[in-house]
Amino acid sequence: MEATTAGARTLERGLSLIDHVAAGNHRLEDITKAAGLSRSATHRMLTSLVGARYLSQAEDRSYHLGVKLLELGTQAQTSIDLPGAVQQILSDIARITLDATHLGILSGDEVVYLAKARGHRGFEMTSYPGVRRMAQTTALGKVLLAEKDDAEAIKAFNHTITPTPLSIRTAEDFLAALHQAKQNGYAMDDQENELGITCLAIGIPDLSGAMAAAVSVSAPSVHMTPERIQSLVALLQKFQPELTSCLPPGFERAWI
Repeated sequence: MEATTAGARTLERGLSLIDHVAAGNHRLEDITKAAGLSRSATHRMLTSLVGARYLSQAEDRSYHLGVKLLELGTQAQTSIDLPGAVQQILSDIARITLDATHLGILSGDEVVYLAKARGHRGFEMTSYPGVRRMAQTTALGKVLLAEKDDAEAIKAFNHTITPTPLSIRTAEDFLAALHQAKQNGYAMDDQENELGITCLAIGIPDLSGAMAAAVSVSAPSVHMTPERIQSLVALLQKFQPELTSCLPPGFERAWI
């Protein structure tokens, strides 16, 4: 039992060294300090990790992530059930908020809903995985369009698309909404797509760092007070890294 415990502890320490290198600690002294281990123990484990190609060592003796991690990442992309992993995260958010959650991507001037978790308030929205909506009327679409320059973003706006009386009707108001989304770090759709439903969304970068997707929470408007909106934004930001970990470049192909 003691040997097993010691082995598990050594494994945990070795994995933590990889995390410390990934976080930007490249010198032996810096890694040792970050890990809280002795210099000799740190050096011994680093040497083993280099030998196994999980880390590499440059001519200046600095340590870097190794090619083995790239190989494992490539294998993981083909073997992990990305839709299932994303669905579980959306379900967790829906369980906490009681509201419907969506993951979507931008496709031209439309948003494509890739995944949805139903809310728990006893009503059903018209959205479902695979459906397309005009990006200009959705929080998902706005937060992704906000990443583009005005000249590119305005191509997605059509003043004749007004699903509800509250839909944005002018290019000026549309660009103002995108600028606000960029400044705030989240976008809103306040009954612009469905009357009585307010949505907020934040962008989700894929593993390459590109803002390739967005996640939203949609609730009856009466539940979207200013205070709750801020708490929901904080909650989505908390789940952002977990969603990013499920989105390698080209992730959308897993849903096609």
